[in-house]
Amino acid sequence: MQDELHDAKEKLEVYRSDASLARTLDADVQHTETTLATLPRRIAARRAQIAEESWATETFAGLPEIPIASYDRSFASVRKEDLSLIAPRLAAEIPKKSHLWADWTVWNFRRRPVHRANAIPAEALRRAQASLAYFEQLEVWHAVGMADPWLVGGVRLPSRRERFYLLYDWGTETTADREDLR
Repeated sequence: MQDELHDAKEKLEVYRSDASLARTLDADVQHTETTLATLPRRIAARRAQIAEESWATETFAGLPEIPIASYDRSFASVRKEDLSLIAPRLAAEIPKKSHLWADWTVWNFRRRPVHRANAIPAEALRRAQASLAYFEQLEVWHAVGMADPWLVGGVRLPSRRERFYLLYDWGTETTADREDLR
């Protein structure tokens, strides 16, 4: 232990004797101190993120999450590869109706809030009723150029991250049942 301490003191003297090395050492020390000061906050943020992820994974285990490439108030974009996994029938039908499929890397969906009085959303809401309590927003998403919409539930996690889940697909008539959510 004494030898290591002695070696460290010698190295420190060498660093201090050369102005360039001293500046480098001071910069390293400042960086290390800054990193150590922010470490508890970063660890707490990461733990909260892990807790959020595990809650969402457990709570929405039966529902496919819609990975959004980008979105605004009116549209959401889903990558073609992700769309093929979530809704293979829709991904197979779009190229038949639109020549743009080959040129685009994402496909757009028109977003509209659910109006519970409309007949089609009302039926989907009735079928998916058990799972709606978790969602802060319910929307009808329409793939651009296609007929069959989706009922989508959106939830904002404490980290302010939004997640969207497919609750009902009118094209395949798949629904989230009571057993899908715990």
